[in-house]
Amino acid sequence: MNRTLTASAAAAALLCTAATAFAADVQIYGRVDAGLKYVHQEGGKDDFTLNSGGRAHNRVGLNIKEDLGNGMEVKGYLENGFTLDDGSLDTEGQLFNRRSILAVKGSYGELGLGRMGTVQSTVSPYTMGLIKYDPFGTSYSQASIGSTFANTSRINNGITWISPQWNGWKVGATYGMGDSSDEEKWQDRNHTLALATDYTGENLYVSFTFANVQRANTSTTVTDDAQLYGTGGWFRFVPSARLFWGVQYQKSWASAAGVAASDLYVDPDAETPEHIDGISGGFDGVSLLLGTDYVTGPHKVIGGVQFFDGELADNKDADYRLTVLAAAYEYKFAKTVWGYVAATTSFGSGDLVKRSIADADYENDASELMVGINWNF
Repeated sequence: MNRTLTASAAAAALLCTAATAFAADVQIYGRVDAGLKYVHQEGGKDDFTLNSGGRAHNRVGLNIKEDLGNGMEVKGYLENGFTLDDGSLDTEGQLFNRRSILAVKGSYGELGLGRMGTVQSTVSPYTMGLIKYDPFGTSYSQASIGSTFANTSRINNGITWISPQWNGWKVGATYGMGDSSDEEKWQDRNHTLALATDYTGENLYVSFTFANVQRANTSTTVTDDAQLYGTGGWFRFVPSARLFWGVQYQKSWASAAGVAASDLYVDPDAETPEHIDGISGGFDGVSLLLGTDYVTGPHKVIGGVQFFDGELADNKDADYRLTVLAAAYEYKFAKTVWGYVAATTSFGSGDLVKRSIADADYENDASELMVGINWNF
């Protein structure tokens, strides 16, 4: 009898252990960030606000993983963004606006389905592009690489495959079955294709990316298909410091340095500013980045310069240039708590000027000063 009970107890313990081993691993995480921000716009109004998300945008999310055995895993990525000052969701009526992905990982790599950033974009978890060689990690407003580099960003109905790593190299691909909608037929939706390969070493990172946006849905202002070609990386030249670089060419993109064509004017000083002509082809342009970071103990110093030089694809005489200078200092109070101070300045030139007609602010030239605290949990 005792042997029977002992055997039963052992079998029960083994079953419990097996069940525990194969139970889903659920990680809850988030970032909360708040501080103060002062903005001066040349020709506009100065602004002083409570800044929600200087170093990192506020978010809360779930990373879920379950072992299926034989080297296979099923994974879920769910993440929502919000503003700390009033607690509102980034997108009304959309719970997981930042990402909602179901993925399977095995010896072939990882295949993810859902709402996601492409392999070219600044968006985790599949990015192999811009954010990897941004010294500011897309933080600090104008300091972000998105100020001058074009970005495929997030898409709905997405499929991404990331390969295993071979001697530091891996490849990835993203395809949008309908970038923002599934209401039209497949052939009537916009579709994004992004490809990337990168190398990760102890003292070196290099990335090469390509993206094509097929605009079947012609409801947007820019109707031509668009392409991006980019490369960048970083090199650790001393143990505590890295050098970052990036180069990108964009063709027929809907925006120039993050500015939509509809916000650009030829004669902003006129009583009725004149819109530019010929924007159906979007912008052609080149973006450049050079930056560095230096870490010693709890201290981190970051600096960078970005430059964009572009023109209308349909009107080569209408050009737009933007330069951004930025610097930041971060102090790590604890493992996941940082204090920060950052300053940026930008100045534009060329035939086209960005203007917000609502308040008549000229936004080519702006300076920012931010101070705050960031906590990851």
